Amino acid sequence: MTNHGTILLVENDQNDVLLMKKAFVEEVMPSDLQVVDSYADVVKYLSGDGVYANRVSFPMPFLMILDLKIPGEGGFAVLRWLHDRPGLRKKFIVIVLSTAALEQEIQLAYELGAQSFLAKPLGFKQFAQTVRRIKEYWIELNLLPHSLVGLTAL
Repeated sequence: MTNHGTILLVENDQNDVLLMKKAFVEEVMPSDLQVVDSYADVVKYLSGDGVYANRVSFPMPFLMILDLKIPGEGGFAVLRWLHDRPGLRKKFIVIVLSTAALEQEIQLAYELGAQSFLAKPLGFKQFAQTVRRIKEYWIELNLLPHSLVGLTAL
């Protein structure tokens, strides 16, 4: 099993963050998990601004798990921001993980560049299953170009 690098979780619900962290431990995820909880922090993290300038402590992700219901401008604003920066956007995979599952929201997420849209799990067992499936597909089965594997700088 290869460690592709860092996964950036964009989630403001601390219960869901704890469930995700616990699922990472249980599923023995071979990746570092970084967490931000707002549109502003995602932009700062991905831009390497402020505290996030230290790419040793805050490496660029190879994969981002994005909740659409984050404070501020929301998850769609993150997708739009990335869509307007194709050079940055191509550096990692975006998985939307959201309780919202309206057809128009799913369609818009894909139009803005998400590679996957998953329903947010309701309990720990479901979180663990989702993390296992993410690991199986995006880390174990999916082949990434060397430019995404272990990416540590812009």
